[in-house]
Amino acid sequence: MSRPRDMLLRGAVLSPHAIDRVESYEDGFVRIDDDGRVASIGDWHDAPNDAGPIVHVGDALILPAFVDAHVHLPQIDVRARYGLPLMAWLEQHVFPAEAAFADPEHAERVAERFFHALAANGIGTAGVFATVHLEATHKAFEVAANSGLRIVMGKVLMDVNAPPDLIEPADRGIAASLELAERWEGAAGGRLHTAITPRFVPTSSAELLSHAGRAASQAGLRVQTHLAEQPEEVEIVSRLFPDSTDYLAVYDERGLVGERSVFAHAIHCTDDAFARLASSGSAIACCPTSNAFLGSGSFPLQHAKRADVTIGIGSDVGAGPLFSPLDVLRHFAYLDHIEPCELLYRGTLAGAEALSVDHQTGRLAVDKAADLVVLEPPADASGDPLQRFVQCVFRNPETRVVATLVEGRVVFGRLPT
Repeated sequence: MSRPRDMLLRGAVLSPHAIDRVESYEDGFVRIDDDGRVASIGDWHDAPNDAGPIVHVGDALILPAFVDAHVHLPQIDVRARYGLPLMAWLEQHVFPAEAAFADPEHAERVAERFFHALAANGIGTAGVFATVHLEATHKAFEVAANSGLRIVMGKVLMDVNAPPDLIEPADRGIAASLELAERWEGAAGGRLHTAITPRFVPTSSAELLSHAGRAASQAGLRVQTHLAEQPEEVEIVSRLFPDSTDYLAVYDERGLVGERSVFAHAIHCTDDAFARLASSGSAIACCPTSNAFLGSGSFPLQHAKRADVTIGIGSDVGAGPLFSPLDVLRHFAYLDHIEPCELLYRGTLAGAEALSVDHQTGRLAVDKAADLVVLEPPADASGDPLQRFVQCVFRNPETRVVATLVEGRVVFGRLPT
């Protein structure tokens, strides 16, 4: 990982301003200062004369580094285990893989592969689930710090309805999460954040969820969990919490729904639940590749958009078989007719908003961190920069991540010389 340096990137530049607005320069520049921030951006004719070395990226695109709003570190090796619904898939594949993280050395080796895979796919920021193991999660944070990436991560909390070696009393799990926050919240120059991370309601007692809500509120921490992924799961929740009006209410009644909460999937939500998510300031991590792989259903995008919920995208590795945000965006586009501007927004700024890091990253703008990806489109791609980006989405195998930068440091690949 190289150190940031004052330099001028020259090439086709794209940056989202909103869901329907993008800044685009066919021959543009991004100046990165030696603090790893964007000093200026614009058309090449307006480039400063006093900048550091000029790096011309050729036919590649310069855009904000991608944001994966929902991904599981320990599931990198259970990808493409096809044919089972969610609950059976967890029991047969995921829980055994996560149990192996009782060995901190194994945990460290997997974490190194995992964070490399994120960077190699142009991802600069991710919302990550670790495992229930405290030492393994410390190891994961250490590797994340060394990777240079911007990471929101939490130790998974489970105290019921899971294998005995993966559950722990509610108070112990919360205490361990707060220990992690004491060490890692805001670490690595503000690149690392901790999140209270109950896996989902079926593996959480009422006591655990209540403790988790109080801890997040009192410590000012983010929350990440799953919501209404499959009908079987929703039915389990209704049996476990018959006095709650719906799945979301189980979380809301225990203080887990708020401005820095991210709920993965949310496929089987009512319009009322989407409205409550929006009014609370919570966000959704939409995971279309995972949903298709597990047969979970199709995310009701138009219903969620009408409620004006913040929606980022997530690979949900390992139910999502690939880390590539381009692959996720392609499947997201198949949910409905998606405008090109929205595809760029969902893969970058929307994810940063969902993870509450949009003050730092998600678009290329003065004083934001220089988190960006240099993306080489298919050889015969044509049209303006946004059209060429869309061709990257739909022709992902013909697209190459040249380099990924976070705070002006190259965390994957290399810049042209």
